[in-house]
Formats: sequence, structure tokens, C-alpha cells
Amino acid sequence: MLVRRVLGTATVVLLTLGVGGCGGGDDEPSAGPTSGQPTSAPATGHAPDEPMPGVPTETRLQQPRAKATIAPSGTATALPDVRMLTAPRGAPVKTWPVPTDVKITDPGAVDDTWQFDLHTREPAKVIRFYEQVLPRLGYRVRTDLTYTLGDEPVHWDLVFDGKVSGSMVRDPAHGVVFVVVNPPGQPAIAGETPSS
Repeated sequence: MLVRRVLGTATVVLLTLGVGGCGGGDDEPSAGPTSGQPTSAPATGHAPDEPMPGVPTETRLQQPRAKATIAPSGTATALPDVRMLTAPRGAPVKTWPVPTDVKITDPGAVDDTWQFDLHTREPAKVIRFYEQVLPRLGYRVRTDLTYTLGDEPVHWDLVFDGKVSGSMVRDPAHGVVFVVVNPPGQPAIAGETPSS
């Protein structure tokens, strides 16, 4: 699915940038020194203290901003229209709440992360469902979360933190809400500082 590919690509980019940045490598041949004497600058025509053109100098993740934050309330009695989805083997939780009127596509857990799709005619209603249910289960919920990675805007409809963390993104054109549930201790967004 397109949303899954985009999110998977964004995760790889975030993890790559968090580890040490990207670019360079052995893609371009080097002219090297011609006289046998070492040179102080690479054979690019640029002084050593000048950045290469087109290479970003700031690749740290900008801390995300949420439109709203809902604190955990911890009162899980009488949750409306909820069924508990049994998680597959290897998932970071045993069950997960889902609305009663959605169809689920669940390819299973991968590397301790569980990703699944909720199919619905009303993706916004599913997000509102989680805004109500997750705080009652002890999760902090942030809605309409954005940040900029380089020049690219990144957006999640909902991000949650608690016993486990994760994110949700709507794809209204296809009637899907894409859900990611991360293992305990992993932040909902790669590179985010705990104080956010």
C-alpha cells in the first residue's frame, strides 16, 4: 500500500539520519593527488571549510509539534464500541483496541513492531475513536503532529506514548488508517527527545 511504503521510507530516512547522516560514499570517482603529495582538500574544486553544494549542513530531526495533546486519564471502564484485536506472535502487545465497524488487514509483526490497516469509510471517525479510547487506557495522545525533515513536511494524524508507542496516519482516498505499534521503550518518532 502507498501509505505503508511512504512511512517505511520515512522511517529508513529518519534512522539513517539519526545514525550519522547520508550522502557521499563511493558513488563519485575521485581525481586524487597528481604529484604524489597529499592535498588538504578533496579534488572537488572547493576549499576544505566550504560545504559541498547540495549537501545539507543540518540533518538533525526537528522536534515535532502537535496541534493538541491529550493526557492519560486511566479510566478504562465502559469503553464504547470497542473490540480487542488479538495481536500476532511477536507483536509488542497481546491485544489492541479497534472500532467495532472496521475491517482489518494485518500482515503480522516485523522486528517487534506491529503494523496493520483499519479499513473504513470514515477515517476521521477512527482517529476520533483513538483520541477517546487511548487516554482511558493510560496513553498520552498527540494529534495532528508535524515536523520538517530537510525541506520535506512529515505529518501524523495521531501519535501515542505509554506502555508502548506508535502512530496513525489516515489515507482518506483509500479509506484506510495505517497503525504502527512499537515495542516498549521505543519512542513513537525516531530521534525525538523524551521531553517533547
